[in-house]
Amino acid sequence: MTDRDGETLAVEREISAGGTYDALGTPRAAGDIAHTKFREGRWWYPTTYRSADGEHKGTYVNICTPVELFPDTVRYVDLHVDVIKYPDGTVERVDDDELDAAVEAGNLPEALAEKARSVAASIERAI
Repeated sequence: MTDRDGETLAVEREISAGGTYDALGTPRAAGDIAHTKFREGRWWYPTTYRSADGEHKGTYVNICTPVELFPDTVRYVDLHVDVIKYPDGTVERVDDDELDAAVEAGNLPEALAEKARSVAASIERAI
């Protein structure tokens, strides 16, 4: 299911069983719902996972270049670092090592990596 209001696109997906959610380690069960909200121009987007009965299973916030919304496409570049919120409310920043490796390999300019770190720190404090 998708819902669009011009500058925001909400996508809801039903999840199949098996494995765990990225970085959260929370088991995936049949009927879980993933709700992702993209907002034009944001340097991040959240995906919240819930069980079929509504229990919060975790939130994963992807840090990226500013989201661009088109009629049939969402475009951004993943900036490696992410912020997660576990079902118990604990918040953790993850994948800084991937961001550092991208800079060291010359795949990402240091200035963009610093912006990603700044956005991640803001999200970490806010959620």
